[in-house]
Amino acid sequence: MDLRNLLEDQEFLRRSRRVRTTHAELEAMRRLALVFAEGEEIVLQELADAAVACTGADSAGISLLEDQGNGALRFRWVAVAGSFAKYIEGTTPRFFSPCGTCLDRNQPQLYRVTKPYYDFLGIEADPVRDGILIPWQNEWFQGTFWAVSHASESAFDVNDYNLLSTVAEFASQAVCHHYHDQQLRAKENWPPPPPWQMTLLTRSIILCKA
Repeated sequence: MDLRNLLEDQEFLRRSRRVRTTHAELEAMRRLALVFAEGEEIVLQELADAAVACTGADSAGISLLEDQGNGALRFRWVAVAGSFAKYIEGTTPRFFSPCGTCLDRNQPQLYRVTKPYYDFLGIEADPVRDGILIPWQNEWFQGTFWAVSHASESAFDVNDYNLLSTVAEFASQAVCHHYHDQQLRAKENWPPPPPWQMTLLTRSIILCKA
C-alpha cells in the first residue's frame, strides 16, 4: 500500500485539471438531489454511482466500520459502483488497510494498492493505480468514501477531490437525518422489523454502532 496526505502531496496538487463531461456531472447531481429530497434509502449507492459518473473513476464505494461481535473491527463495503461492484458486502481489516490508515490520520489520502496487499487479503482484484480516499464519519458511523482508477496513475485532480468531498458531506447529513427518522419510527412501531426487511442504510448504521 502507498498512502499520502492528498492535501499535502505536491504532485497531486500540480496535476492539470481536466475538462469533465458536464452532462454526466449534472445528471449525477440531479439524481443525488432527488434522493436526498425524497428521503430515499438508496443514498449510499447513489453516492457511489455519482462518484463514478462525475470523476470517471473505474470504481467507487463506501466502506463502513463494523464490530464483528467479539470486539474485532473490520470495514464492510456497503455500496460499490463500477468494476469493484462484484465485491459488494466484502470486508477488509480495520488495521493494515487503506481505510484504517485514512481514519487514523483523519485526512484525505491519495493511495495505491498492488498485488501483495490483495494476496494478504486472499483475493484477486485489479490494482488501484490512483485513488482518492476520504474519511467519512459523524456521530452515527465511521468509514471512508473512495474512488479509484485501475488504469491511470494520475486519473484524478483537485477538482475531483473537491467534488467528492462536497457530496460526501452532503450525504453524511442525509444519513444522519434518515437515521433520526428511523429512530422515531422504531419507537412508534416496536418491535423493529427483522434484519432481512431492514433497508441498506439502516442496516449499515446498525452494523457501525454494534
